[in-house]
Amino acid sequence: MPTNFDFLTKEKQFEPFAEAAVSAEKVFLISASLCATACRTALEFAVKWVYSVDSSLKMPYDDKLASLIATDEFRSLLPEGLIQKVNYLRYLGNNATHNQKSVTRDQAVLALQNLHSFLDFVAYCYGTSYTETPFEPRYL
Repeated sequence: MPTNFDFLTKEKQFEPFAEAAVSAEKVFLISASLCATACRTALEFAVKWVYSVDSSLKMPYDDKLASLIATDEFRSLLPEGLIQKVNYLRYLGNNATHNQKSVTRDQAVLALQNLHSFLDFVAYCYGTSYTETPFEPRYL
């Protein structure tokens, strides 16, 4: 079954987080909570990858996701509105981990859309052959 994140699997450099993103969408049909948790995991893998390849970013004292996305350097990389999407993924994923019944299908779809926005941005900035890929909510 194709996913909205297959574009990541075409570039070897995105291997550290591509499969996590693909898995996040695949698990959607099983559980909205698992999807939210998987989206957060894919986000964390991708953010750590960005830190590893972008020399303008300095690793903060703490390598937890909250610390990584809170630095001024990281925030300045993102276009307007994207940090809110990143924060949504972190909050929803954390909530899903601690309270599985708290995530709705609509929230999980929004998490997948937000993850796609962030990873499309990563592909645009760090990919070798960027092609814009719109998000298609095939499973609604």
